[in-house]
Amino acid sequence: MKIFRHLNASLLIFCAMVAAGAFVFVLVVTFAVSAFRGIEISGWNVVTSQIARWFLFWMGIYVIHNMLPIAVAHGRTRREFLAGASAFTVVLALLMAVLGWLGFAAEGGIYSLMDWNADEHGSPVAYFLMFLVWCTTGMFCAAAFDRFGAGGIFSVPIGVVLVAVTTVDIPGSGNLPFIPNLPVLLGAGWHAVSVAAFLVALACTWAIARDMPVRLRTT
Repeated sequence: MKIFRHLNASLLIFCAMVAAGAFVFVLVVTFAVSAFRGIEISGWNVVTSQIARWFLFWMGIYVIHNMLPIAVAHGRTRREFLAGASAFTVVLALLMAVLGWLGFAAEGGIYSLMDWNADEHGSPVAYFLMFLVWCTTGMFCAAAFDRFGAGGIFSVPIGVVLVAVTTVDIPGSGNLPFIPNLPVLLGAGWHAVSVAAFLVALACTWAIARDMPVRLRTT
């Protein structure tokens, strides 16, 4: 529980501040663009469907690559840290999904006042699952590279498969190569696929990191 509380205290506020800053930046850019042409897309949708997932992926890398060695150096076990980190990823993904949806609500009100058009966006559940899987996959890839060095490259194709399935149900995130109509095949069943991807990424992270040697990062 101490690891979980520490991760929440040190990282959740930072992530919320990043999200707030990104929203303000998007609004500024949108109003600037509106001076030259009509607005037909949601700037916030670009952030949530394209950029935010990479931020969550980086957060997963940071948790394993930077925070795990510090926890071990302070007497915490790897298993204790992984348990806290696993719970943290759920809370972080939930926070970012809520902030994303609040951003859509605020942006929608502004777009209505300005008589602008916005493209479609996904459901809160879809964003939550996408953020959850991307963050956990970041943890998995970081653990693989930290433990196996260059051999960690073999985690990349696995990670690509895991994160790709989470974008299927989110407009603006891009279709899977060669098979653009997958949502029609499974519908809401893609949520179950995303949950499975999260569990696989989490299991792989535990399998690699639960007994791997670590050293404290000094830079």
